[in-house]
Amino acid sequence: MEDDRRRIRRGHDYLITRSDAEAISEVLPPDAPAEMVEAVAANCTVDQAGLPAVKVIHGQLPGHSTRGVEVRLTDPARLEELRRALSRPGGPHPDGGGYNPAQGEDGVTVLRFRADGFTPMGRPRRLEVIAPGRHTEALLRHLNQPAPGPEPTPEFEAEAETGDDRRLLRRLTGAWGVQAIRVMVELDIPDQLAEHPLTCKELAARTGIDADRLNRLLRALCHPWIGALTSTGDAFALTGLGRRLTSTAPGSMRHIAQLYGGLFYRTFGELAGAIKDGAQPFETVFGQRPFDYFDDHPQERRLFARAMAEGAFFPDVAAAVDLSGARTVADIGGGNGELLAHLCDAYPNLKGALLDRPEVIETARDNLEARGHLNRCTLHPGSFTNGRDVPAGADVYIVARVLHDWDDQTCVSILRAVREAATAGCTLLIIERLLPDDPGDSSVSTLWDLNMLVNNVGGRERTRGHYRRLLAEAGFQAVGEKTLRLDVSVIIAAPARPS
Repeated sequence: MEDDRRRIRRGHDYLITRSDAEAISEVLPPDAPAEMVEAVAANCTVDQAGLPAVKVIHGQLPGHSTRGVEVRLTDPARLEELRRALSRPGGPHPDGGGYNPAQGEDGVTVLRFRADGFTPMGRPRRLEVIAPGRHTEALLRHLNQPAPGPEPTPEFEAEAETGDDRRLLRRLTGAWGVQAIRVMVELDIPDQLAEHPLTCKELAARTGIDADRLNRLLRALCHPWIGALTSTGDAFALTGLGRRLTSTAPGSMRHIAQLYGGLFYRTFGELAGAIKDGAQPFETVFGQRPFDYFDDHPQERRLFARAMAEGAFFPDVAAAVDLSGARTVADIGGGNGELLAHLCDAYPNLKGALLDRPEVIETARDNLEARGHLNRCTLHPGSFTNGRDVPAGADVYIVARVLHDWDDQTCVSILRAVREAATAGCTLLIIERLLPDDPGDSSVSTLWDLNMLVNNVGGRERTRGHYRRLLAEAGFQAVGEKTLRLDVSVIIAAPARPS
């Protein structure tokens, strides 16, 4: 019927214009924590969406075989972990569920959630999490029924043992996935598949790689533990995750994949030395401290700069913090100018200034010129610990992902240099990942702190309280905070008033 066709077309258009995270966020409460959306998106793929008054139709969207708002858990062993994440304050309400033995080889467990209000399509906010297999304990907790007692049956013991084994195995093989993704990027497979799926034979012809060896890589990239590709008959297509590795994707992470699978992959092999002996793994592997190494290796320095600019949170800053009243913003340690360019995009009347080392400034110049903002920005080569080098009199100063590179003493020197150049009415934005007080929190900052131990000298992630103490020592006081994606926060500070 014509009404059915109209609804199906509307559903089709809805799905292909939204990422997994966007589709999931729209069925969760509007104020659901960002980490809740990320927990679902990181562990599930969107499986299908319900359309009003249309009979159940199973089909695939051409060129979008992974689109399809039920979500299917890629690692069933993590169902309980995901249930807990969705049950946190600000999340949806449990709305029933069950076990369907007729679906799939081992049946499926379904947990249903609901939230108040409606999606942009006018549908109720409902989410179904589907996990292959029978997960009785998670289902009972979801249904608010008593869980099995302290003496589990052999069936439950076997299930728990299998789940723990798979979770551990997934982590122990994580290095294989990192390398598979790195090679995928180096062979330019994401861009080859950006427009439409290709067969292994077609990809082999384009890359010059033996088809049998390439097929083994492509199949591994389809595995749910990696999830960068999906198979459509004889062809391979990008998943939403895989599309983030294309060169044209907004917030592409292809350079991060090369850095983490290359330089930083090698240095993490020396983690034990950092823990046991206080050694510096980067220096152990490459013979130099990180920034000295990048000074002497221009190609690696460019890769590092591009990877650091691939911060998915950059576009969020302008939306999270109102800069409409600012005339000038100074990005201290602004790298290649990507954050400054995003702010200039959002605020056409804003003028910018960028301070960084002389060898970095030219990269910023090229990027800002390419983005059409060089005529609105001034570039300042120099040291961010020297108040005379910091652009004076800006309305807003930004120190984004800089302080975590340095020890406390250097951090205070950077902040004091900003305070020396700033006026009493300025605003300071500190952008960092904040360490949670609870070690079991799902924030990625805990893992990034380990990365700083391996790939930096003296740097570390810090708690909210730690940053507030550094600000106070430098003459600032924290006055607010905003949360961005990927566990990044903006601490808003102002010059401290005399007591």
